[in-house]
Amino acid sequence: MNDMERVLIGSSVRQDPRVLEYFLDSLRDLKARNFAVDYMFVDDNDDARSSLLLLNFRPLRSSVVIVPCPEDREPYVRDEIHHHWNEKLVWRVARNKNLILDYGRRHRYDYVLLVDADLVLHPETLARLVATGKDIVAEIFWTRWRPGTEEGPQVWLRDHYTTYRCGREEKLTEEEKMRRVREFLDMLRRPGVYRVGGLGACTLFTLKALRKGVSFDEIYNLSFVGEDRHLCIRAAALGFELFVDTHFPAYHIYRESDLEGVPAYLASFRKMGVEACRQLITSTLRGVLEELESADFRRRMDARRYRNNFTARGWAALRRRRARRGVLRKKKILRAEVVSTELAFDDGLDRCRVVAELNVKGSERGGRVGKKLRVRLDTINAGEWLIDHYEAEEGGLPTPSPVIAFNHNGFTRVVRPGPQKITLAMLVRNEAGRYLPMVLAHAARYVDEAVILDDASTDNTVEVCRAVLKDIPLFIYSNPSPGFDNEVGLRKQLWELVARTSPEWILSLDADEMFEDRVVSVIRHLVNQSHVDVYGFRIFDFWDMDHYREDDLWNAHLRYSPLLVRYQPDFPYVWRETPLHCGRLPKNITLLPTALSDLRVKHFGWAREEDRLQKYERYMRADPAGRYGSLAQYRSILDPAPNLKRWRENENA
Repeated sequence: MNDMERVLIGSSVRQDPRVLEYFLDSLRDLKARNFAVDYMFVDDNDDARSSLLLLNFRPLRSSVVIVPCPEDREPYVRDEIHHHWNEKLVWRVARNKNLILDYGRRHRYDYVLLVDADLVLHPETLARLVATGKDIVAEIFWTRWRPGTEEGPQVWLRDHYTTYRCGREEKLTEEEKMRRVREFLDMLRRPGVYRVGGLGACTLFTLKALRKGVSFDEIYNLSFVGEDRHLCIRAAALGFELFVDTHFPAYHIYRESDLEGVPAYLASFRKMGVEACRQLITSTLRGVLEELESADFRRRMDARRYRNNFTARGWAALRRRRARRGVLRKKKILRAEVVSTELAFDDGLDRCRVVAELNVKGSERGGRVGKKLRVRLDTINAGEWLIDHYEAEEGGLPTPSPVIAFNHNGFTRVVRPGPQKITLAMLVRNEAGRYLPMVLAHAARYVDEAVILDDASTDNTVEVCRAVLKDIPLFIYSNPSPGFDNEVGLRKQLWELVARTSPEWILSLDADEMFEDRVVSVIRHLVNQSHVDVYGFRIFDFWDMDHYREDDLWNAHLRYSPLLVRYQPDFPYVWRETPLHCGRLPKNITLLPTALSDLRVKHFGWAREEDRLQKYERYMRADPAGRYGSLAQYRSILDPAPNLKRWRENENA
């Protein structure tokens, strides 16, 4: 018992005995896996039958502390319309709740769960709240605060009870406010854990939060009504974020008429529990399976980071599986994607058999590979779902990946879930003796394949590409004659070549550009998501290998250029039809959902004096009137003493 985490469940109670009986029954039914649970009630009842119910509440293996409240009670009126609170009642309840928090802190309980006595809890509530790992988290419930109105949650985003997001300087129309309210409420209807600005009534606190001084004490210069508002603002000021879990909503007996709904709520436990557990298992297992069954010879994946997702027996089974796979062979890059899961629960929702089908695609020794993988798991409910058995078998070709379709700006935007493939797109001409070997070697550390358009090089550029990129799938097309006098034609040709390879993400780099080193650990986080299709980056023009130029004419690093894009086959791409400075991507690409990244790009195209002279002569010859670019910038290329700044690698890490 001493090894178990200790939980104190407490409530300030002044309640109708019919309501209180349902509340206490739900406390008895809480699944307390691996917890030692005690109870504390502050008895503020004005009905002797309710006090007797508290005295008779004696769960097995638990202690129950009942603290009587002083007799100077204010009348508390509840009717079918509303609960009628006044200041004395509010701060009386606040004092009672503080007694419970203080008791939990002094007796060093790992958690204190404060629950209002007009709630009926789902049996999984306690285990689920602890499993979130949050210092302050509430379980949601929904209430019609006024008869005939829509149900609202007991959590909010800001101020007294604002349920829409709004910046301090934002001006919203009433229509936009209602749209954002609906967005917030719809989010809370989906199982998950969400950050909020205010909460109450069914809240779990860690000992850490209690020791930092979280309490219901009144904040003297705050006019908000209700002790929960003062608690939440104090918690935020102490550095704690507030969260709500929505997997197992409680039932609120706000009015006497709500008693009629309790039997239906109790009957829904099985269905509610299955759906919540299904969501918990699939959301957790997807990431675990996709990571464990992927392979990349360029990076060592430490499976021990997932040890907490397994029982001892399950971990041993996984280690046997990985031992049979053998040592990761060089030149193998495989990305696993869960495409389907089948779940079968036992009657008590304590165990679940999972069969997951994965597509495993990638490359081995420079060639594309693809296969299907079936993984069978046994999982057990220990507050959070743990893998107790793990086995996998290979066989067959990959099945078509599921596709999520969105309507965006009048076209269908497509997202394929799971680990994403990054295709490098590059235009080259006579780059073998410049930066190409360094640039490609760096890109080969994080891209999955490459498409290169060679514009009739007369040196060994193509051979360099094949040698450096020998470990990933590579497609090279060489033009029979150069086309660099019409840049847009080359850019469009490269884009079409990439499109033929069924790309997911396209990274467009020039042969003299490379990201800072932390791209290797960051770029997967950029692409493995569903809401952004284009990323912009700052490009720094290097004037030698250690310094970049910054002045009125050379400041590309102060703005963001799109370089990484999720390929959307139905998007109407439009190019800037100019022979020079047309852009490496379609000009309307940022009509797709776009975000900015703090990853930086180093451009070495100006880093040598001979390169600057060559480019100066080319631009003055191709654009003597400055039609496509700036004549002032062209002339400044040969400035003898430009303003240079030293580069600091991974400065934003």
